[in-house]
Amino acid sequence: MRVWIILALVGLLCGCQQPGASGGLQSQSAARQAGEDELRFFEPEFSALIDQVVTKLEDVCSREAAGREGMEGCVRDEFASAFDDSKQGRKNCAFLDSVAEYIGCVAVGNTFIDIRHRLSDDSPVPAGFWREKQAMVDALVDTMAEKGVDVCGVSDSDRVLACVMEWFSERVALPGSLTERCDAQDDADDRYGCIVEAVMLRYLQDHVPRLGAVNT
Repeated sequence: MRVWIILALVGLLCGCQQPGASGGLQSQSAARQAGEDELRFFEPEFSALIDQVVTKLEDVCSREAAGREGMEGCVRDEFASAFDDSKQGRKNCAFLDSVAEYIGCVAVGNTFIDIRHRLSDDSPVPAGFWREKQAMVDALVDTMAEKGVDVCGVSDSDRVLACVMEWFSERVALPGSLTERCDAQDDADDRYGCIVEAVMLRYLQDHVPRLGAVNT
């Protein structure tokens, strides 16, 4: 089960971690190069959280799998109950046959919706958001570009891009214990990747305690 969760979260996180060197904010959704599919900034924290997720899911589903469409059905149901704040992920990710892909779809989709809300974008997610990883990434990048332009202006200059990233960091309101590690990154791409990991880490930290809570 731990492998399912690692594959889901790492694979989806790495699809959206770093902006490209050219093309401004819109290039942030460009595909990452081979060999970059790994957590880079908060691996120990993610590992500890994943252990908690696995322990909680195994505890619940080892007892309730028979009545919840087997182990995989139980894992899907339990994870969605804890993480699907938008009430959209459970049904829209159900088409995915892989448990790992389902977990990633629910977790990352809801995280990105949460970020969009924090950036004052409450519009419906675009078509295809729940069906393609790239559509999730593009939706977030579009929100950052649109709202960031309102604050920082229109330009691909380093100054404007730095302004957008500072604004983004402030709006997602990460705790200092996470932002300190990102602020210490000298490279702008590394800071962006660090912030993305930190946002997902916070979402997991906030939601892991819910696992199994509805059944206790």
